[in-house]
Amino acid sequence: MFCNQCGTETLPEHKFCKNCGAVQGTERVVQSAANGAQVEAAGLQVQQVTPGNVPVGQASGASGVMPGLIPGAVPGVYYVNPQAMAHPATAHQTNLLHGLQARLQSLASTESLEGFSLPQMFSEVFKRRSGEAVEEYILVGMAKTTPSIEMVETGWPKPWLFFRLLAALVIAYFALTFLFMQTGNTNFIPGMMFLGAFAVPLATLTLFFELNTPRNVSIHTVGKLFLMGAIVSLAVALLGYSLPIFDISDMEAGVVEEVAKLLTVVVVMRSVRYKYILNGILFGAVVGAGFAAFETAGYALNDGFLQGLLPTIVQNGSLSHQVMALAMHRGVIGMLQILRLRGILAPLGHVAWTALAAGAFWRVKQDKKTSVAMLFDKRFLKAFMIPVVLHAIWDAPWQLPFSGNQILTGIVAWYVVFGLVQQGLRQVKEEQKAQLQTTLATVEAEMQPEAAAAAAN
Repeated sequence: MFCNQCGTETLPEHKFCKNCGAVQGTERVVQSAANGAQVEAAGLQVQQVTPGNVPVGQASGASGVMPGLIPGAVPGVYYVNPQAMAHPATAHQTNLLHGLQARLQSLASTESLEGFSLPQMFSEVFKRRSGEAVEEYILVGMAKTTPSIEMVETGWPKPWLFFRLLAALVIAYFALTFLFMQTGNTNFIPGMMFLGAFAVPLATLTLFFELNTPRNVSIHTVGKLFLMGAIVSLAVALLGYSLPIFDISDMEAGVVEEVAKLLTVVVVMRSVRYKYILNGILFGAVVGAGFAAFETAGYALNDGFLQGLLPTIVQNGSLSHQVMALAMHRGVIGMLQILRLRGILAPLGHVAWTALAAGAFWRVKQDKKTSVAMLFDKRFLKAFMIPVVLHAIWDAPWQLPFSGNQILTGIVAWYVVFGLVQQGLRQVKEEQKAQLQTTLATVEAEMQPEAAAAAAN
C-alpha cells in the first residue's frame, strides 16, 4: 500500500504517512460482476484513489502514475499489476525467462506445453509389472504387434521401462567396479568400460522408444539403427573434420557432429513407412545415443585409462609388477571418472540434440519421400540451429562452474524436445480424427442404398 500524496509505502493500519504526514484515505472498491471477472482473469487487483491524489514517487512517463497501476475505465480506479509491483530483479528474471521461452518457441515452431507434468509423466516408474506385461510392452512395431491408429494414446506418455534398464545396467557397472577394486583382475576392465559408456545412452533411447506412442518401431529396428547409426555418424563426422574449413576446435564440433548425425538418420531411415514426428524423434535419439556411447568409450580409453596408465610407467621407468599394478589402478580411476561424468550428462547432450534435429526434419518430411529440398526448409533450418548452438555452448572454452553449460543447454534441449513431442501427439490425434471421419463417411455411404430400398418398399 502506498501514500496517496508522496507514494511512500505504508501499512494498512497506518492512518498517516510516515514521510509526508498525509491522511491515508485509500480503500478497495468492488467492480461489477463482468468487470470483476475480467480483472480476476488478468490477475489484477482494483484500487480506488481520490482524483488528484494518484500515487506518485518512483514515477515514470508523463502521467506520473506509479509503475504497476493501470488506469481503469472509471475515473479514479486503477488496476494493480502484481508482476509490475514485484521486486525489480524478480520482474527482470521473469521477463528474461519468458523472452527466452518465446524465442525458443519461435525458432522451433512449437507452442507452450499443455497438460505437461514431470511427476505425472514418471508416475508409473515404480509400478509392479509381470514379466509377460514387460514382454508385451517391448514386442511392438511388427505387422501383428503395431496397434491401429484408433488405439494409440494421444495424451502425454508415462514411460517406465527406461528406468528398469538404467537400474539393471548401473547395478552391473558398480558390481564389476567393486570386483575389480577387490581383486585387481584386469578382465573386468572392458566390461566396466562397456557398461559405463552404454548404460545411460541406452536407457535414454529407451525413454524415447516409450515416447513413440504409435508403437510402430520395433526393438530390432532400434538395435540395428543404434549400431549402424553410431558407426556411420562417427565416420561422417571424421570426414567432416578432415575438410580444410574445420580445424577440430571445440566450437566447430556443434556444426560437424550435428550435421553428421542428422544426415545419418535421414539416409538410413528414409522409408516412407515411418511418417510420424514421434518416429523421427525416436530415430534421432537412437543415433545420438549410439554416437554418445562410442564417443564416451573413446574418451574413457584415451583421456582416462591411457592418460593414467602411461605416465605412471614412464615416470617409474620400469615394467615391474608393482609399477604395472599402480599404473593399472590409476588408469582405471581416470577411466571411471570420465565414465561417471559423461554418464550423468549423457541425457543432456547428443541424445536430446539429435532427437530434436530429426524430429524437426520429420515434421517436414512426414509421409513424403526424402528430398534434399527438405533440408533447406525454413522451419527445419530454424529448429536445427538450436542443437548446433547448444552443442557449441556445451564445448565452449568458457565454462560455468558445476557443469553449468551442460545443465543449462540440456534443459533448453529437452524443453524443445517436449514441444516437438507435443506436436507429434497432436499429429496422431489429427490422424485419428481423419480416420474417424472416413469411417463415418463409409458407413453413411453403405447405409444410403439400404435406406433408399426401405423407403421404396
